[in-house]
Amino acid sequence: MKKARVISLLSSAVLAVSWLSAFSSTGASAVSYEPAASGITSAVNVGAGKYDNVKYPKNTKGFVTRMYNIVLDREPDEKGLKTWTTKLNNHTASASDIITGFFFSDEYKGKKKSNTDMLRDCYKAMLDRYPDAAGTQNWGKRFEIGMSIQAVCKGVVGSNEFKSLCKAYGIKPGNINLMYARDENFERTYFVYRLYKNCLGRTPDATGLENWCKSLRSGKTGAGIAQGFIFSKEYKGKHVTNYDFVDMLYRTILGRAPDKTGAASWTSKLDYTNTREFVANGFLFSTEFKGQCTKAGIKVGDKLGTKDGTAEWQFNIAILKAINDKRTSVGLKKITTRQDVLENVASVRAKDMLKLWNDELRPDETTVKSFIDGIFLNKSTYYKSWTYSPVALMSKFELDNAETFDNLWTADTFGSALRSNDYPVFAVAKATNGTGPGHSDYYYAVLINLKK
Repeated sequence: MKKARVISLLSSAVLAVSWLSAFSSTGASAVSYEPAASGITSAVNVGAGKYDNVKYPKNTKGFVTRMYNIVLDREPDEKGLKTWTTKLNNHTASASDIITGFFFSDEYKGKKKSNTDMLRDCYKAMLDRYPDAAGTQNWGKRFEIGMSIQAVCKGVVGSNEFKSLCKAYGIKPGNINLMYARDENFERTYFVYRLYKNCLGRTPDATGLENWCKSLRSGKTGAGIAQGFIFSKEYKGKHVTNYDFVDMLYRTILGRAPDKTGAASWTSKLDYTNTREFVANGFLFSTEFKGQCTKAGIKVGDKLGTKDGTAEWQFNIAILKAINDKRTSVGLKKITTRQDVLENVASVRAKDMLKLWNDELRPDETTVKSFIDGIFLNKSTYYKSWTYSPVALMSKFELDNAETFDNLWTADTFGSALRSNDYPVFAVAKATNGTGPGHSDYYYAVLINLKK
């Protein structure tokens, strides 16, 4: 491609990127999108427990006895009953201290109860009734996202019902001091939970959830946490499509399902114009996400760095546009770009390919072209870890002395691929042949077949 032609193409790409940068929000209204308490069985009509019909004396001993019966499902031992009753009588412990002592005892933890049973125990012990439908949904979804039983206990302890129960037994309600960051703020924990579920596709482990919530509490920003998930090795290894990437952003960043128009617009940007960091910024700096951060008490943070303004990326988009203009003119469908392909195929191999190309002949006297064809066409060990088997064809560009695009289009092998629908994904990688005067930049155009 001649230099003037490249500059013209790059100019078009710059204008396109500049215009798109002004569009930074989906424009959709916020929609409530919260987890159902799917791990909780409706507790409204739970059958009678072993101690449901026991009438307890309205004194400190009666209160402690009902904790043993309801929480630990046994009769109190003499020492334990005396110890807890004395603390209540001497006002060295409140009802909340008793609740914490029983629900966080090794004995209760060892029972490994289901979320349904734990919710039932909380209500029965502290409110003397089973949870209704509203309570099941409200507290159940907290269990669902990984908050501990202490979060539920704290919420119930602050209720008027619990205060009335304590008054009947002649004790003070007290307060529960939360031990875990994941229990402090539903919106904050739910944000981290969504990243685990919708980005990594798994339920968070308690340690990981706690550590991320601690980071947010300590000042880590929403954008910073999101970047840690969205651009993690674990997520990149999934090699998701551009649409699936956008769908994930809606569900993790905005906490809702995508709207059809918005999803199509963002996917188009990834297919033909912008990087995934650019699109992620559009979600992270939307009005919707700012509102969620305010509710969670966290800062949005700084924008993610992008390659969109670099000459390399603009060249990639310019070549893609030129190919698609030609394909459209002859009635063919457009091909798309995939950033994960650019990173995992083209860029990763660019330096090695440049070195081999400059060597011209390998030690076994086979040409570099045959070696590169062997890498891609024979699906060698480079790609055994991929979930698909890519097949690719390459062509080398040198900005100052390269083939024209028309020659590329009509070339026997690469041109044939450009004119077919068998290679739907396109990427360009840049490799520099040394530095200083006399050295050139090389671009490797790669067409990749992602069919399994």
